[in-house]
Amino acid sequence: MKTRKSIYLAALAALALTACSNDDNEIFDQSAADRLEQYKKDYADVLTADGGLWTMEYFSNAEEPGYVFVMKFDKNGSVQISANHKWIDGEFKQETSLWKMIADNGPVLSFNSYNKLFHIFSDPANIVGPDAPSGEEGDINETGYGHEGDYEFQVMEVSEDGKTVRLLGKKRLIDIFLHRLDTSVDVQEYLEDVKDIPNRFSTRFNDLTMTDVDGNLYRVYDFGTGIPSIYPLAGDAVSQTVSANGIFTLDGFRFMKPLEVKRADDSTFEIENLYFNSEGAMNGDNVEDLRATSPLENLIRADLTWTLDPESLSGKVKSLYDAANDALVSALTSKDTLGAIDFTYASVAGKIVPQLVTRIGTRICRDYIEYDVQTDANDNVVSSDQLHFSITGGNNTALKYDKEIPAYKAFKDYLTGYFLMTVSDPMCPEVIILTDKNDNSSSCSFKVKK
Repeated sequence: MKTRKSIYLAALAALALTACSNDDNEIFDQSAADRLEQYKKDYADVLTADGGLWTMEYFSNAEEPGYVFVMKFDKNGSVQISANHKWIDGEFKQETSLWKMIADNGPVLSFNSYNKLFHIFSDPANIVGPDAPSGEEGDINETGYGHEGDYEFQVMEVSEDGKTVRLLGKKRLIDIFLHRLDTSVDVQEYLEDVKDIPNRFSTRFNDLTMTDVDGNLYRVYDFGTGIPSIYPLAGDAVSQTVSANGIFTLDGFRFMKPLEVKRADDSTFEIENLYFNSEGAMNGDNVEDLRATSPLENLIRADLTWTLDPESLSGKVKSLYDAANDALVSALTSKDTLGAIDFTYASVAGKIVPQLVTRIGTRICRDYIEYDVQTDANDNVVSSDQLHFSITGGNNTALKYDKEIPAYKAFKDYLTGYFLMTVSDPMCPEVIILTDKNDNSSSCSFKVKK
């Protein structure tokens, strides 16, 4: 640790000699103490310039995800800190405390009066509650370390445009970034937007697929926790899984330190940043694509049931659905129409098999089906956005209506055609849209049953 710290301090010294003056004579005509005072003033001016509003990407340790704060630095030495992290019950709160640029082997940003929202991470008190990282009955430990975070930071670098400041935790040597915000930003709304990002990553769709720039595939899981794990699909999930903590921002996700990912052959590459793209998926350092597993992989999962949304029908599928409804009402001389239509699984002769289940009033029609899927050499389902399945049989109720109501059978037969699948959200595909491969005006949606 001491060696690393000395390297950072050497870098800081080099920065200090160049960042604040282009005149060598002016620099060396000053005493070291005078130069340090000047750097302190210059960095303090950066923080308070243009309204002094910043977002901070904060890490306390390598075991927890990062936390986002918004800070407003005032020239009078006060700082208003805003947060909504889980250690304050996820509620938006603001508290004003003090800050100061001090000298300690270089300019150091010190939050030098206690702030409940921020100093909770550097307070040595035990971490308690259901979100405590480990330990019995919610206590992470009883040794007096708490989250082990910093509240004083060496100023390492200011971007040329003055909109980004890289800090280094004085004790933990973790990079902390400040990014300038326009004073027109609604702070509460900003923090709520950041907080909502990990909520996209439903635990129901915990598995994501990552494609590197060479086309290799990886399984990513627990992404929404802020501590994702990654392993190569063509490799070994036990020995080749790597994990690391990171932080969600409005732009995407940043690992606290670059994560060294293992390929199937045990060679490695690094990921530090992942960014949301216009499609809503992600890409970034050495990563071509990151998204939920393919629509087919999710549709055929035995732990999920997918229900047709009647309001989503269009084109031919709507015409056939309406015709089936009309025929059922006419034949049954009742108000019974097509009810819930599900892709699901159920037990048949002691075996769990996929089924297309149709409800007509209180009657349940079960069609046993086979999905058209391919697997790779490791028995993983090959990702696909195409759906085709066959009906292999059915219960007596399904067979009865197939025979007596041709329009009902025609509707089901249409569903066994070839469809292209898209999703509502590439990170959380709770809705799968089926579009006729040969007629893009004909489509319908299936929603995952809660």
